[in-house]
Amino acid sequence: MAVPSVKYVSQKISKIRWRPRPKQSLQPSDTFATGSWDDEENKLSLWQVQGQDPGSSRLAEEDALAQNEPQLLCEVQHPGNVMDLCFVTQEHIATASSTGSLILYQHHANLQHVQAVQEWMNLHSSSGRACPCTAVATCGEDTVVTGGEDGRISLLSPGQTAPVRVLERADSCTINSMTFLKQAEVLTVNAFGQLKIFDLRQNTDTPAQIFSVTEDHWSLLCVDKHPGQPHVVATGGQDGSLTIWDLRQDRFPMTALEAHASSMWEVRFHPHHAEHLFTCSEDGSLWHWDGSALTSTLDISAKGGGEVNSKHTGHHSPWLGLDASRNKLEITSILPYKSLPVNTLDIEGAMLVCGTDSETIYTVTLPQLT
Repeated sequence: MAVPSVKYVSQKISKIRWRPRPKQSLQPSDTFATGSWDDEENKLSLWQVQGQDPGSSRLAEEDALAQNEPQLLCEVQHPGNVMDLCFVTQEHIATASSTGSLILYQHHANLQHVQAVQEWMNLHSSSGRACPCTAVATCGEDTVVTGGEDGRISLLSPGQTAPVRVLERADSCTINSMTFLKQAEVLTVNAFGQLKIFDLRQNTDTPAQIFSVTEDHWSLLCVDKHPGQPHVVATGGQDGSLTIWDLRQDRFPMTALEAHASSMWEVRFHPHHAEHLFTCSEDGSLWHWDGSALTSTLDISAKGGGEVNSKHTGHHSPWLGLDASRNKLEITSILPYKSLPVNTLDIEGAMLVCGTDSETIYTVTLPQLT
């Protein structure tokens, strides 16, 4: 395992996202955005690494660490905490704010300047007062959705000042994370431990499907969609558990794995090697879940991650129906030691980046994912 490079940034990092690579480009992105929280002046920042060279793992360790260290390109003050962020296009970034607003930023081609170009204010409110916009997702360049503490979902289109549509009663509790399954299907996870699918083609606030992780209703905090199989999604819970869902199944659709010792803040499939999964936690840990050796006849083993228990339902994908007596899943701790909470992660090519409450950004190259 490569040694992580650490960058001290003087701000608690709440969200981190790689800039998408240009269409038809085979080169991984070398630029990512971060948002901060819990500061007098929070920021949206753009960073760049020297480049993802598959041969970099053969460099001397100190040279590889220097190559991985991100350099600040530009930053701008952000109103409120950055609760979530995503790239809408290569040049546009949407941020969800604790003020209840969504802000659209644009950065120029040379990446040396970033500025706000549109703000949808007070999208989310409760009892007449603004409440945090907690989640944002995008589908193409023209469609952005937000979720909030008020349980609302707002559908927005850049360039239009008013929301295209608002689902006022989408949820009765906080929407913690969301993603598009298809162009008109949005998946959300909430503070009541539910996963919901909304069909935006239907003129209703009612979800098309609802799944619950347990009868205890542990809050679900994060979600990510399998890059090749949109019916397979992963969620992380307040109890630290990792749950894999098969959205085609109405009965027992999930595989639940005991994982971190505290809240799981983010879960990400590798975008091109979906047998690899990554999670980070309030407990200061960052884990690599390697499912490349999963078969129907091997045992689960954990390396650096502790014992793993599972409930299974027997499905075809290697991530579904994991059986502790018949499958192998290797879990590796990426950080050499536990820090303050690791709030966010993202991976592009062979390079993973994560942000923490210890005011650091870690970058690490994973040679097996080049």
